[in-house]
Amino acid sequence: MKEIETMSKAEWQVMRIIWTLGQSTSKQVIDVLERKMDWKAATIKTLIIRLQKKNFLKADETSRPFIYKPLISEDSAINQSVNNLFDNLCCMKKGSAIKELVETSEISQSDISGIMQVLQEKQKTAPEEVECNCLEADLA
Repeated sequence: MKEIETMSKAEWQVMRIIWTLGQSTSKQVIDVLERKMDWKAATIKTLIIRLQKKNFLKADETSRPFIYKPLISEDSAINQSVNNLFDNLCCMKKGSAIKELVETSEISQSDISGIMQVLQEKQKTAPEEVECNCLEADLA
């Protein structure tokens, strides 16, 4: 599995464009990011090369210009990134982090309905209180 933690914020911007398009030339990525982020073409090309070296992108070199395709799905990258973040949080803090995320994020009606269904199911087996997992049991 590719280590998503190695993807920088700037590289995420490149990947978001390629995921949205399904595949892309470097010119398409450059056109979007020059407008959106005010980045230079050389910077964007460097990011594309880094993503190839990290095995997040593959270039189809049989045609010119090269066509870049993602080697990891957007859903997989997002899930891995979120799970990595939450693995580093105290179990007692995860609920408030999720609440904050919901409060500050623009979410569609259908996403809200889905989240509510998951929470209703989760509530059936959830403990009254989540214990801290920051220290080893014998140190607490």
